[in-house]
Amino acid sequence: MKNNIRERRRMRIVKMGFQRGFILKFCAVIICSSLALAAIVYALSASSTTTVFENSRLQLKSTADFILPFLALSSLIVIIAAGAVIVAITLFVSHRIAGPLYRLEKDIAEVIKGNMNMNFRVREKDELRDLANALNQMMKALRDKKT
Repeated sequence: MKNNIRERRRMRIVKMGFQRGFILKFCAVIICSSLALAAIVYALSASSTTTVFENSRLQLKSTADFILPFLALSSLIVIIAAGAVIVAITLFVSHRIAGPLYRLEKDIAEVIKGNMNMNFRVREKDELRDLANALNQMMKALRDKKT
């Protein structure tokens, strides 16, 4: 019984398509920003040269060619680290905003079906608490006018 309630709640708490799109957009911004930064640094360093010791030999290389592996590795690290943080933050934010919106949407659908005894419920820490309270006051006023 407890597992059934938990599964039902997971399905009702937020539209998964919205959440997925929200996360993917933020991750795309991080990836594009990291790649753009790497490209800018590479382009700006292309006109300079660097002396490098490779295999016990002194060589002259383009600075851009020398730093390219470091740019690629640092960009990958930033993308992975920022991606993990972005996923966590967007999951949290989407549950605090999109979740209550989805729940209110379902509750309004119940009112449309004729359930005038509906109470709009959101969790205490959700961002749309005031909206739910206003909708409850509206429903109470409608019930009072009906009687």
